[in-house]
Amino acid sequence: LYPPITSDSARQKYKQEFDSDLKRYKQLCAEMDSVNDRLNQLSRQLDSISEDSPQYQDVAEEYNQLKDLKRSPDYQSKKLECKALRNKLFHIKRMVSDYDKV
Repeated sequence: LYPPITSDSARQKYKQEFDSDLKRYKQLCAEMDSVNDRLNQLSRQLDSISEDSPQYQDVAEEYNQLKDLKRSPDYQSKKLECKALRNKLFHIKRMVSDYDKV
């Protein structure tokens, strides 16, 4: 899909695609990191709150909602897209780097 670069114009096209995909990749990562960071925060809260307190129930509910979100088809799709973009970005970067060495 992305053969070795043989011209400056091809390099420019790869670079443009890289920049565009990098923006999407960072957006997806930020979205997933936000969910994971919140889950970790809630987990720490649950560890420090008494199980019979009303606050515990609220925190546990939000925690379970986020766990469910991570299992949702939409989240899983974004996770796969993120992984595919990461691999694509590494490949394009390698192709550009190899061309620049010549």
